[in-house]
Amino acid sequence: MKRLVIYFHYDAQGLLDGPCRFAVEALLSLAEVFLVTNGTLRQDDHVWAAEHNVQVLERDNVGLDVGAYRQALLTLGREQVASYDELVLMNYTLAGPVCPLEKMFREMEQRNTLDFWGLTRHYAMQSRRFGGSVPEHLQSHFLAVRQPMMRQDAFWEYWEQMKLPQSYEESIICHETRFTDYFEKQGFVWDSYVQTEDLKAIFVNPIMACPRELVEHRACPFFKRRSFFTPYEDELRRTDGNAAKDLYEYLSRETDYPIDDLIRALLKDHTLSAMGKNMHWHYLLPCAEKTAPEPWEESDLCLIRFEIPVCDAVSQWYLQQSAEQAEKQLLQIKDLFRRFPMLGVAAPELPLWPQAIRANYTQWEKDYTWLKHQVSVPLDNEPPLPLLAGWVLVRKAAFPEGIPAVSNIRDAWLLPLQAQQNGYYSATFESCAQAAARTEPYTAGVLKSGKIGSVAKQLGRLIKHKILR
Repeated sequence: MKRLVIYFHYDAQGLLDGPCRFAVEALLSLAEVFLVTNGTLRQDDHVWAAEHNVQVLERDNVGLDVGAYRQALLTLGREQVASYDELVLMNYTLAGPVCPLEKMFREMEQRNTLDFWGLTRHYAMQSRRFGGSVPEHLQSHFLAVRQPMMRQDAFWEYWEQMKLPQSYEESIICHETRFTDYFEKQGFVWDSYVQTEDLKAIFVNPIMACPRELVEHRACPFFKRRSFFTPYEDELRRTDGNAAKDLYEYLSRETDYPIDDLIRALLKDHTLSAMGKNMHWHYLLPCAEKTAPEPWEESDLCLIRFEIPVCDAVSQWYLQQSAEQAEKQLLQIKDLFRRFPMLGVAAPELPLWPQAIRANYTQWEKDYTWLKHQVSVPLDNEPPLPLLAGWVLVRKAAFPEGIPAVSNIRDAWLLPLQAQQNGYYSATFESCAQAAARTEPYTAGVLKSGKIGSVAKQLGRLIKHKILR
């Protein structure tokens, strides 16, 4: 089958990263690839594209992926596009493949009654954010259209009349949730490659809710980059919050996909707090303490101490206990760095005392503006690490230009952020006893959040404390 893939790409710095190149190279054995990017690629990316016979269209960042597909189609023209047996519109937001693509394309070629098909589907739901009633639909990150449909006026009118979206929500409303229903009503037949009907009553968006299930048991060759940085609070409303970690562990242990290359690429553009929550960059130390200190002067790690910020007396007491534990925990923490080569900075988790948690956020808010001008990675209102204990352990290799001087917490914030710039993540750690204790307030919070009286009582306390302050 003669196949054309229009591959949409976007990067604010014009970088065609390793995971994108990996995907395109896998597609090239089965299709011609036309890459459309909302920006300007770097020179070395143009060289790579030319070496792989990938045609590139650069455009302004207008209309998101929808605008890019539209311009690519109109640039190529109806006659050229319709000369192919199959057209694939693919978004760089998919990562992979994690298995050979021949199987998927071969199986779908045999289903010759289909006019168009997609990788996965999203089930019907109600959403004010996306226009109210959202029908079941093929997800627009991978759509394949057969030649008979490409030759129809309806297909070209759809794109010619397309209103360019100004936001992510508009792109979902005007294209993703519309495409399938629009062409089904015109008599065209469709289906998805990955079959998830048995999950319909459980998850409306299986590729995000249970990506490992789709990859491991349903032959899905791609997964969403977003799995590793999606707003974690949203995921907890839909899942148990383990989807990204489960996917990562499966890919790293059971496939040849270079998943760590993807994680490094994502660290460039996404906050440590978002990725850390999804990836559970939080480790438990063995219960048995080892008290013998390590000769760190000969190590590839460095213990850094700094002044503990002044906070309430209770927090100060707990944080001092943590600081005094540093020497006893060094061997255990060193083992974490051995097990996880991308770990750049490790810090002790905050005590469960609420004021300590608030103090960490307050300090981050105080230093945020200054820090934003010191690093190139994105920041948000979530601290990258809890640093109130006054000490961290760092991997020297995460700082090829040298570890910055640290005397206070403002300096210390730079450690995880600079490590992130260099492709390393940061993590917290705690003892088994502390982790066990952490489950109790979580359970209490979940139970109380479902009771109106408890919520009202907590709101009253919050208002009272704000007024008194």
